[in-house]
Amino acid sequence: MTLDWLDTAFLARKPRPTPATAAHPPNAPEVMPPAAIPPGPQPSEASAASEESVVARLLEAVPSEWDSLATAIESAALAGGKVVAFTGGERNEGRSTIVVGVAEVLRRRGRSVAIQAQAPLLLPFDEAERARAAEIVLVDAGPWFTAGPVRRRTIERAALGCDAAVLVRRAHAPPCPAWSEALAAIGLTVVGEAVTFESALAAG
Repeated sequence: MTLDWLDTAFLARKPRPTPATAAHPPNAPEVMPPAAIPPGPQPSEASAASEESVVARLLEAVPSEWDSLATAIESAALAGGKVVAFTGGERNEGRSTIVVGVAEVLRRRGRSVAIQAQAPLLLPFDEAERARAAEIVLVDAGPWFTAGPVRRRTIERAALGCDAAVLVRRAHAPPCPAWSEALAAIGLTVVGEAVTFESALAAG
């Protein structure tokens, strides 16, 4: 995550009204309002302190979106789904930024959080044990879904040790119910859906 033109445009935009919360049918993923999260890592000279500052400003700019997703993840963890994978269908959808931001919100609530780049059962034993010691494990899983048919066995391998998932997609991409169905079929709870990259943001 870096402070590029998209970060700058987001942080400079005027606040928008908070939308009313829509009712969701039972067991349907909670669709997060477009959070305008910036894209994944790009070459940059920004320091770690600058990156932390950007995350802090994003958290301050749209607190309700972050709080809603953090609450859903907390609820999943309390129900036994402590390892939550963030996945989608493309690179640079904003997953890493969402993971870092949600982890910060959860830590502010007193939760111990570990961030991993792979599902726990794909990690070396010692690293997996350290991750499992946390109350909540967030997995920055990358894209599990590619163009074409859903490959359930590929997803099963990538999800080893995960209990739940958050689907991340760009605002211009339509929802894909087949993704939620595939995750449910392998035993993962779909905690919610995070929508990133508002079209208004790209226009400046």
